[in-house]
This record gives sequence, C-alpha cells and structure tokens, in this order.
Amino acid sequence: MTQPFTSDDRLSNALLLSGQGKGAEDSVGQLSNLPDTEQPAIVHPNFDPNQTPIDPARPLQDIPEPARRTNSQLRRLYGKSVHFSQPNEHSLSKWRLIGSEALAEHLALLSAAKLMTLPDSFYYNYSDQPLLSSLESLTLLDMADIQRAIGHYPTLNRYGFVVSESKVNARAHKLQKTIYSHDPDELLSSIYADDWQVVLQPQQFETGEGSLATDIMACSVAVHVLKQCQTRKSINHSYSAAQICEYVRSYLLSQLSIAPMHRNQYRQIRLFAGHIIVAAYHLGWSIQVGADEECHFNLSSRCGLLTRYANMPDYHINGWSS
Repeated sequence: MTQPFTSDDRLSNALLLSGQGKGAEDSVGQLSNLPDTEQPAIVHPNFDPNQTPIDPARPLQDIPEPARRTNSQLRRLYGKSVHFSQPNEHSLSKWRLIGSEALAEHLALLSAAKLMTLPDSFYYNYSDQPLLSSLESLTLLDMADIQRAIGHYPTLNRYGFVVSESKVNARAHKLQKTIYSHDPDELLSSIYADDWQVVLQPQQFETGEGSLATDIMACSVAVHVLKQCQTRKSINHSYSAAQICEYVRSYLLSQLSIAPMHRNQYRQIRLFAGHIIVAAYHLGWSIQVGADEECHFNLSSRCGLLTRYANMPDYHINGWSS
C-alpha cells in the first residue's frame, strides 16, 4: 500500500478528495468552508490522513471520481500559467515577444518546484502606451517615394549611410566576404530557420541581391511602424537608426504570431537601418547624420515602439543574443 509522503507539513492538511476512502463527504464539506489561501495545492487521498489510501490492487472498474479543483488551487501549484491566466491584449507587456505558452509553462514548472521565484511585477505592464496596429492595415509605398529619399541622400543604401567612396567599397567587400564565406546551400537555410532568427538576424541570410530602391515591403513596414510613434522638438540621440531598426524587427516578429496566415510573407522582409531612414524622411522627421555615419531622429522615447517592444540584442538568453 502506498504510504503518505510527509516531508512537507502542508501535505498533511490536504482535504480535497477524489471520491475514494472514508470521510469523503465530511472532508468535502470542510474544504468548502476554507478560505482560498488554505486550500490544498496537492489533492490525493494518499496525502490525507482522514482518508484510507487508494488500494493499487483494486478492481479495474473501481475508478474514483475526479477530484474537485478550483482555479485558486491551480494557481498556487502552477503559478501564473497561461492555461489559467487570460490577460487581454491591451495589458500585455513587451515580454509578449518571448512570452510563448511553452516558456510560460516552463517558468511555472520551475516556480512550482521552488527552483526560482518570479516577482509579481514580472507579469505586470507598466506602459500606458498601446500596442502598435497590425500589418493588416499596411499601405505600400511607391518606388518614387523611396527614390526621393535616395535622391536627397545619395550615400544612403540598405544598411545606412556611408560618407565616402572608400567606405562604400569597404562595406561592400565586407558583405561579399560574409556571403561567399558560406556554402551557397546554407543561404537556403532561412527556409528552415526559426522565425526569430530570420527576422532578428536578417544579415545572416543576406545575399546582397537587390537594392534599397526595390525594398518596397521593408520600407513600407518601417513607415507603418514609425507613423504610429510620437515625435519631439529636438533630436533624440539615445536611439540611432540601427537601434530603432531592432525594435521594428521585434514588432515584425510579433506579427508572425498575430497573423500566422501571412507568416511566410513576413519572413521574407529583411529590415535594415536604411529602411528606417527612408521611412523617417518620408514622414518628414528631423534627421541628423553624424560624422560617424550614425543617424538620429526626433523620435520620442515614450512612443509605443520603444516601450512595448523589446530590443532583443539587449537580452542574453541561454548564452544567445541577436
């Protein structure tokens, strides 16, 4: 016969029953009178001293009734698992990007095993900014719109500004070296790569084909995102075009889960700093190009893009960073 496990004193107070053993009706009545904080987290007759433990040699037709469980008991045992917590879309934090169901269940398991403790603020959203609208309302730019930005900034390319011809050649040589250092067949690996890798690390799958003038989808996505952001009177030197691009990539990654029917199309969008600059010029933002080729705008630090979406290179997960 299975013996009760007594290493935790709280287990001896478990009163919830599965329908087996004596004293079932009395214990259920006692349980209903207990406050939520005193409800047992583990429910099994073998842990209740008021019951007869279940006989493992009982007939096969002797199936106990399911034990009654309440949501409060489940939360005590598993924490804030997504199965029992249903936050609405407008209360989600920027961790929604990596707040997948699998991760949430893994964190709940670690918490239940007392291997980690998450602060209450982990699931709390401090931002008052709403999430950006989805790409369902995306409006495509015309090639003429992109050409106007290129005409205004002749040294602008897909990857940003290059202020001298020597640097243009050096950057092109570096890109070609990166491309040709890989087996050509490996460039096809984007088909099998994870969504986060394709969207957050597009340089790994860049073939060098095409140009900024033909990147209509990437520029359109950048305009769609930036036009929802507030601006300020002065140039914001805290965020460069390359840094803003990282946030836009995070937004794009979030759209893959929102609109899975467009997943394959969104995976083909490669976002770089040059697309952000084209979008800022198209929207009439103030643009400042420094001697170090860094480009800054009059973007507000309180906008939804910067407060609701993550700059993934800032985070290291299991030794990985983008």
